[in-house]
Amino acid sequence: MKVMVAMHTFNNFGGIIAHNEQLIAGLKELGHDVTFAYLKPTAQAPRPVNTTELPEGYEFGAGTGLPVHQGRGWNSPYYSFKNPSCIARFVEEANKHDIVIWQSIFGFKNSETELFTDWKPMIENVNAKQIVVIHDGNLKKLYSWIYKFSHKFAGLACVHPSAYKQAEFMPVPRNLILNPQDVENKPSTPSFASLKRQILSLQTFKRWKRVDDLVKSVPYICAEKIIVAGDGIERNYMTSPDKCKEEYFCTAESDPNATPDMVGQKIWDNATKTGRMDYIGFITKAKRDAILSESKFLIDTSWSNTYGEHFNRVVVDAIRAGIVPIARNYGVSEREDGVGMLFKPNMNYLMIPHDATPKQFGDAVNDFLNISEEEYNRIRENNYKLLNKFSRKRIAQQYIDLALGNPGGEIPENKVGSLNVDPKVQPVADKIWEEHFEPAVINTLEDFFT
Repeated sequence: MKVMVAMHTFNNFGGIIAHNEQLIAGLKELGHDVTFAYLKPTAQAPRPVNTTELPEGYEFGAGTGLPVHQGRGWNSPYYSFKNPSCIARFVEEANKHDIVIWQSIFGFKNSETELFTDWKPMIENVNAKQIVVIHDGNLKKLYSWIYKFSHKFAGLACVHPSAYKQAEFMPVPRNLILNPQDVENKPSTPSFASLKRQILSLQTFKRWKRVDDLVKSVPYICAEKIIVAGDGIERNYMTSPDKCKEEYFCTAESDPNATPDMVGQKIWDNATKTGRMDYIGFITKAKRDAILSESKFLIDTSWSNTYGEHFNRVVVDAIRAGIVPIARNYGVSEREDGVGMLFKPNMNYLMIPHDATPKQFGDAVNDFLNISEEEYNRIRENNYKLLNKFSRKRIAQQYIDLALGNPGGEIPENKVGSLNVDPKVQPVADKIWEEHFEPAVINTLEDFFT
């Protein structure tokens, strides 16, 4: 089959870059003909792009084969989706494919598209079967307006239970389809004895990723090194000379065990002064695997009381590398005991409660650092048994199945949602649409007052 995978430019790609590359690689391994369509919110005709050179910090994508940077995205030919000829060309090309997979349909809404809807034919005039990927738990809040195009969607691929739950209002077949990984070429499992008392945190610095929880706890962690990778707006706030958020300063209330010299200081500065935290910014996949190969743990600090059960891609990155992950109860599950659909504490990961104080957080990590080889290997083996669920070929086939109307995912049958499931969603969606794209037309006085 011919499959087009469409990706918009936007801030903080995070794990969506790896998802895109691994999904495309999986589709190609199944023998499908795959086209990558990169979309930018510009009106100018696309400029030529050098796709053969590899600038510093870039790597060639496993699926697209294009230079890609974790923060900047792809060096790729692209469509300007505010340019009429580009819009027409996209529609023409998409209709040469059997399936179009929208990696980032939310990307049509950005600062460049206010009161602009000329892009709609890119969905409305495409006759290929269109699959929308739901990557997060923000569908209802941030891009519920996509329900207006439900009649054009063949399916929704939801990457974790939180995303699956969020999509319940969409009158479109949906299933839970996990993040694709290269499990056939996983790194060699490092011996327990070779692992340093070292921890890797690899996240986009979003508020709900809670990287600040780790930063606050660094003064209490007795690791050789705590490597923090990734970037995002919240790191900018944490380190800003004059715009640091109030919550990123150490106080006696937020850290009851803080010493006098810590109170009133930025938590980032307190962590840096220990000499144990090493911030390295964006890293390549190869660099990630190299760090994991010598680290005892990867830590995913994410949690949310409202987001629901979600397992970030980095947790599976660790499992694939034979490294035990540390995570939060209201991150990989939606239960206080931390038991989720796939991951269970002390079976697949080591748990830190979401409400731990910085010292409790640090004490928990210190206990984990003293884990026995027998216990570590037991968790590692449990996780290897799960790994095939994330096989990129298996996941790619589930996308094909979903597009063809067959059961495609972890749920035995595709489920079709309904706007009636949550009556609050449609008014919110319509408001988002009208405020950004198309203000409602008021024809009469009666319309004005209704």
